Amino acid sequence: MILFLFYLNRKFVSYSRSVNYFDFIAKQWFKYGSLIMLLVFTLVQLGIYNLINMIIILLTVIYVDYFGIKQLPQSVNIIAHKVKKNIFELIKNLELKKPVGFFLLTRSDPKERKNRLWYLFILSVLGAVAVYSRYIFYPFDLFSMSGSWLTDLESVVDFDSQRWFTNGVATIGELAMVNFYGKLVSISPEVALQSMGILESVLISILLFWVVNKISYSKIVAPLAASLFYSVSYTIMPVNITYILQHQALLLAICFALPAMVIYMKPGFMHSSNRNGFINYILAFTAIGLIDIFTLVVLVLPFMVIGLFTSGLKHKLENLIDLGAYFISIAILLMIYGIACNHFGDDLRLLIHSGLMNVSSYTYFSHLIVSYEELMIYYQYVSYGCILICLLLMFWKNEKWNAALCFLIYFNFLVIISEIDNNWIDTDMIKLSLGVFIPVLLGISVSIVIRFAYFITTKTEVVKPAFAVLMIVGVLFSAYFYQEKEYEKLQRTDNIPKEIISVYERITATYFPYSYAVVNDYTTQTMSINKHFFIHYTEFMSDYLKRDSIYFKNQKNKKFLLKHPEYVVPKSILVFIYKKPDDKTNRIATNCKMVPDILQKIGILQKRGRKVAVFYESDLIKVYEIENVPNESKIDDLIF
Repeated sequence: MILFLFYLNRKFVSYSRSVNYFDFIAKQWFKYGSLIMLLVFTLVQLGIYNLINMIIILLTVIYVDYFGIKQLPQSVNIIAHKVKKNIFELIKNLELKKPVGFFLLTRSDPKERKNRLWYLFILSVLGAVAVYSRYIFYPFDLFSMSGSWLTDLESVVDFDSQRWFTNGVATIGELAMVNFYGKLVSISPEVALQSMGILESVLISILLFWVVNKISYSKIVAPLAASLFYSVSYTIMPVNITYILQHQALLLAICFALPAMVIYMKPGFMHSSNRNGFINYILAFTAIGLIDIFTLVVLVLPFMVIGLFTSGLKHKLENLIDLGAYFISIAILLMIYGIACNHFGDDLRLLIHSGLMNVSSYTYFSHLIVSYEELMIYYQYVSYGCILICLLLMFWKNEKWNAALCFLIYFNFLVIISEIDNNWIDTDMIKLSLGVFIPVLLGISVSIVIRFAYFITTKTEVVKPAFAVLMIVGVLFSAYFYQEKEYEKLQRTDNIPKEIISVYERITATYFPYSYAVVNDYTTQTMSINKHFFIHYTEFMSDYLKRDSIYFKNQKNKKFLLKHPEYVVPKSILVFIYKKPDDKTNRIATNCKMVPDILQKIGILQKRGRKVAVFYESDLIKVYEIENVPNESKIDDLIF
């Protein structure tokens, strides 16, 4: 989707400007990603949140943003003029018998197009590596359908009921984005929640490439090293490898913070005016605050203070304007959370404290090749050397390493406060955030090495692409070869939760909402919200046969059914049967002893004339469909 939008942008909008994929993603994510976050929040408060309203408002904002307030009255004439011009060019090129490729390719010189294809290759590789490096942990996943997962799913589904604060006032902006992401790509909330962790990792991997690309003199090799280091280096990174697939508000907030940090150090890169920068920063900081208070207060503010001292003199005014935007967003967030706390009777101070001290976060780094403390010492030594070299290059060669210097000092700041024992600082969260900023340190280190080999690299431009490909292959091979023992230590988890999510996705895509019911364990009841009716095993065993009998005896008696709606049965019933416990501990509380009795009830229903078929079957799960009203539940039957 992003690549298609980039193509449209280059083909019809900004074809005269030079921009690569990474710049496009970072800019649009910073601007419109934060806008989406705030739109979801606003529409939920107004009670009108849905995908259509989101798209209409978002397209309207993009339209206004493209033309500007001053040109908005003339926008229709401008569009008409461009359409006429393009039609004239199309007719002219058809008469000149231009090849098909001419109409499909964007208007740019061959050299720029070649560079863009090279960046497209890198983007594709980084995305594929980030996805696969997380996907291989699915057999060891402990998060899917855990208690925390089900609680998060309930919050994700609640947004469709126009509720933001359900179980008290909390920062749940990330779950709102999960809801919108699921709607946008037409997947169920369960799959969206399960895959959000991978999506966050992919986005950070791409943004890390972009960050190092912008703050250093290396445009390919160092950014590539930073991104690959984040994606595949687990034994030298502070990450919770057993919960690596879990979505984290911290990571999504950092996805907004990274562009904000780079643009803060290089203000002219994105904003055409201080006013635009001021507005975009208010949107971004407010979005971060709705997602994760810790990131906004503990991670973003110190960086901005450090950046104020390390940025160039010509950027000081812009930095102060951005700081002003930061404190305005803090005031907006205090107003939002203050009103919510007053309405729900919660304590604002307790909310802020819980946002800074996440009780669900923890650090367990048994997979590291050395202890965490020793590893940080090594990284600090590397950062000290880089700081010294950056200062020398800045004052001796008058080179602009200000942004890199800021990130290096900031890294050391995070390491220091990660050792502070304070009730208002969550050291576990800081250690986890270091997993994002350590790759930046590595990227800066590689770029400095390349800087001193500049006299060689400038003469070997042809070798650079080959070296980049060789580095990708080498890093991936090294990651597997040197970390294979850690993979072998991981224990495979129960496959039933993952299979249940897959089956529910298939059911949702097959059946019309609320035309069917699912018979399953209480653990899965949350997955039924806003989709279908839910029947627990005990209810099915004790009451359903009676309910079925009464309904079909009075099927044509509408007065009776209106008076006794409790006897109306859904048009289809889907019964989950768990064949056997998985090899590992089964987290779904299913009593296998009930299976013969359930099958007996299904047999009785079949003798009564109900059509029974197998909807899904595997080694672990079998799902029966009891069809009470033929061709009235499946979407294909209703359409055709």
